[in-house]
Amino acid sequence: MNKSSLFIFLLAIVALFNHCTDNSRLGVEENSPKPLFSFAFLTDVHLNKDNRGNGNEGLAKALADAKAKGVDFVIFGGDLVDIDGMKPEQEATADSLLARFKSIVEKSGVPAHFTIGNHDRYYTFNGEPDPAGFKMFQKHLGETYYSFDHKGVHFVILNSVQRDAEHTYFVNDEQFSWLENDLKGIGENMPLVVATHVPFQSLYYPAVEGRITPTDMFDNFKQVWDLLLNYNLKAILQGHQHLHEELFVKDTWFLTGGAVSAGWWGGEFHRTQEGYMLVNVDTDGNFSWEYVDYGWEVNP
Repeated sequence: MNKSSLFIFLLAIVALFNHCTDNSRLGVEENSPKPLFSFAFLTDVHLNKDNRGNGNEGLAKALADAKAKGVDFVIFGGDLVDIDGMKPEQEATADSLLARFKSIVEKSGVPAHFTIGNHDRYYTFNGEPDPAGFKMFQKHLGETYYSFDHKGVHFVILNSVQRDAEHTYFVNDEQFSWLENDLKGIGENMPLVVATHVPFQSLYYPAVEGRITPTDMFDNFKQVWDLLLNYNLKAILQGHQHLHEELFVKDTWFLTGGAVSAGWWGGEFHRTQEGYMLVNVDTDGNFSWEYVDYGWEVNP
């Protein structure tokens, strides 16, 4: 082999070595998607007027845990406080409980979005009856259904605790029309995440009581689901059940987010510990998630 051929041969060896020592030797594809952002879904906090179980500290710990994991924001999934059973003369107590909840969230420094739950309804406002029970929530935490965008993902927060003479939980015509118009603006490809308190789908009763019932799913879930299937639906985040569930049907992930309070601050609930859902999104629009036990111990 002459000098020229030897030189070319050595260059080839160097090129091969460089190729084998790039990202591929670390098990990382050169064009693999990178993390884009993460967020947390915290549901069923159930702060109560007497701070039973020291839920104040538990909520603060859950938020600190999510913050330490670098989330961009949290979504609360409803039943933030227990005020729905309070009497009209307890309006000041209901007001102060929602104020306490909001203060703990703000003190954490984590941006937050809020979903209304059935226990967040209160039927008096400024001394007058509030048949829908939403005004106290709106005073402290904003609208009961809305949407927002974050880094190319569209988020919809539903109010699934609307009620009338025929429905315990449903999405009324006005809200459904709003949802139709909202989704028309995002196109078919934009990733979509939906949060609701009362589930679309759940195995709570078969798992816990061994019976099948539509109880605790909102009445017109099929109407809303059929609409969502026209879009790039990545996940539906659900609360209400205090169980961690992951159901997959018709290309839809239903993720029931357990409960920050587990068994209402009394310990685990049917093997679901106090926790929240941590959701990760990458630059290719892939979603992954896990249920996080944030380490709370029952405080009698």
